[in-house]
Amino acid sequence: MTNILSGLIDGTLTEDEAYDLMEDIIDKFHSGEIEGEVKDLLGLNNFEWTAICHALDLKTLAGWRRQGWPNKCNICGSKIEYKEYNWTIKENKSKCLKC
Repeated sequence: MTNILSGLIDGTLTEDEAYDLMEDIIDKFHSGEIEGEVKDLLGLNNFEWTAICHALDLKTLAGWRRQGWPNKCNICGSKIEYKEYNWTIKENKSKCLKC
C-alpha cells in the first residue's frame, strides 16, 4: 500500500508520479494482479476516494487533507459537512447537492 496524498504533501511524489501510481494500481487491480480495495491500496479514505470519483484532482485533494475540507458550497455558500456526503465536485471545488 502507498499513500499518494501523503507523498504529494511531503514532496516524495510529484503530481504526475501520483497519477501514474494511481493508474498502475487501478490497472493491476482490474487485471487481478493485486487484491483489496483500490482506495485502501492508495492510502485514501472513503471521502477522499469519493472526491476522486467526482473528478477532484489529486493536488487539490492533498491540500484538503493538509488544510481541512471546505465547509461551504462554493456556489451558494450553504454549509457542507463532507462526512455526511452532502456535496459533489465541480471544477475542483465543493458544491452542495442543491446547486
